[in-house]
Amino acid sequence: MDVSEIVTAFGAYYEKSAQNKNRILGMLTQGLVTPGICTPIKTDDTIYKLAQLTIQKIVQSFQKGWTPKHATAFTPNELKLFHFKVDEDIWPDDVEASWLGFLASEAVSRAEWPLIKYLIEHPDQGYLAKINSDMELEEYGKGVYQDPTPGTPGDTGKSMNGLIHQLQAGVEAETINSINIGALSADTIFDQVELFVDGIAEVYQHVKMDVCLSPRWYKAYFRDKRANGYYDYKSSRDINAEIDFTPQQVKALPSISGTDTIFATPKNNLLHLTKKSKNKTNIKIEEYRRNVSFYCDWWEGIGFGMNAAVWTNLQKEVQGG
Repeated sequence: MDVSEIVTAFGAYYEKSAQNKNRILGMLTQGLVTPGICTPIKTDDTIYKLAQLTIQKIVQSFQKGWTPKHATAFTPNELKLFHFKVDEDIWPDDVEASWLGFLASEAVSRAEWPLIKYLIEHPDQGYLAKINSDMELEEYGKGVYQDPTPGTPGDTGKSMNGLIHQLQAGVEAETINSINIGALSADTIFDQVELFVDGIAEVYQHVKMDVCLSPRWYKAYFRDKRANGYYDYKSSRDINAEIDFTPQQVKALPSISGTDTIFATPKNNLLHLTKKSKNKTNIKIEEYRRNVSFYCDWWEGIGFGMNAAVWTNLQKEVQGG
């Protein structure tokens, strides 16, 4: 726990001068959004196995001879759950002889100091809030798994394969549907989203879906929709997230912020898998010789039940060149 700048600025001593937790400020952290658009599945498995039934066209004209088409096939799909953890050590005594001394206590057990509860439970800056923020902004959408190096803390964002990685892999394998709507532009995003929806297979056109895009492009969509005359501040007409003449609507996902990715799939096809999920918020506290450790671990995964029912604007990556 680094309090060096506090000590440098305010001194290496505690002086009671009405300071309290309200004077500890911090930036807001991102809450969870992506799990809310998924179908939740609790499992004891670390690999969640599914099968897709495909029946090709079977109707044919009559003839006396036996002419089967062998049209039925089952194909496997596996969704992996990834193992996450939090490991942190602090020395609570670091705060006592500083401006932060009000977070100390007379209790011998450092685990009972107000500092500990503050670090874990603060709704905006605490460990629980930061776990949610890291998962939403770094793992669910943009995560790319990398094997950990023994003895070295792993980088956040490399603990699972997130949605963008899976979408790109599916496009490369031609198992996920790619719709080319060109490079996104703030001047044309409204038309591009409509073009994207038109590219969804007609049999799925009547199915309600979230057309997911980054918060930046979500806002640009509304502005372009306003520019196209769908909003008049002098009347009762207003803009909503619905995509006209369809059951689809645009949805801002912080998990894909900073990207130009768009994707859509029925909610029952976007799965959020959890194992030991309660452990994520049940942070274990241990004290050893005045040092206090925090730790928890859990399993989590996100993915598509059937790639064939997923549409994205991602294109195949150009090889070579």
